[in-house]
Amino acid sequence: MSLSINSNSLAYGIGRNLSKISQDLQDTSERISTGKRILSAKDDPAGVGILMGMKAQHGSWNAVEKNLASGQSLLDVAEGALKNQNDLLTKMTDIANQAASDLISTDQRTALQNTFVEMQGQLDTIVNRASIFGQNLVSSTAANVKVQTGPDAGNTTTLSAIKSDAATLGVDAATIDLTDSTKAAAALTALKTAVNTVSGNQSVIGAQQSGFESLVNTAGTAKGNLEKAMGRIEDADVAAESTKLAMLQAKQQLGIQMLGIVNQMPSMALQLLR
Repeated sequence: MSLSINSNSLAYGIGRNLSKISQDLQDTSERISTGKRILSAKDDPAGVGILMGMKAQHGSWNAVEKNLASGQSLLDVAEGALKNQNDLLTKMTDIANQAASDLISTDQRTALQNTFVEMQGQLDTIVNRASIFGQNLVSSTAANVKVQTGPDAGNTTTLSAIKSDAATLGVDAATIDLTDSTKAAAALTALKTAVNTVSGNQSVIGAQQSGFESLVNTAGTAKGNLEKAMGRIEDADVAAESTKLAMLQAKQQLGIQMLGIVNQMPSMALQLLR
């Protein structure tokens, strides 16, 4: 091996190698600290392109899950309103049964009629208050609601509106009253039909709730599978990176020692000339 006092190419080479080791150490340390294999596009150009597409789709599924949660809330509110209506119709039926008898006084009938009218109004109050996100599935003005339940255009589910106001049920004040026993008997028939209608409406809402639960499970599965796929592309093998870190640290220490030795070579060359 030749010795030179003007240049030290070996030292330059070792210096460049140490610089490369230093960068590799920094990258490896960052992979361990972040848990990410891909720190920049240069690490895996093809993987980055695939990963960006997956992340966009993952974001879409997040939005879908929010839509599904909102849809479930709307159905829950509608279900609660129908249950309250059924409870109220049961009470109205009890009052109509009393009023269907001629064995009550005029004052008693008036009291029953006033209570009945109040309850007829409550039937509408219940469904009118069953609104959330500006939507209502059971009021007199109820309309179907379209919900985006998938990540792509056209992945929608329609929630069916079921009008359940007093007039639609046929038990509003303009239709039935308890002012005499004959009308009270007619009210009993109308109330029985209304109870069956509300019960049927509850079944429809329940079926839609069940359908939405399936959609929620589907969305969760799709999102989970996507996260696993993203992890396989993006996540670092921490054990392997830790091994690599130890190796690089050893190489760095060895390189520093070698650099110290070769930096003494010009002095050695001068010593030989003396």
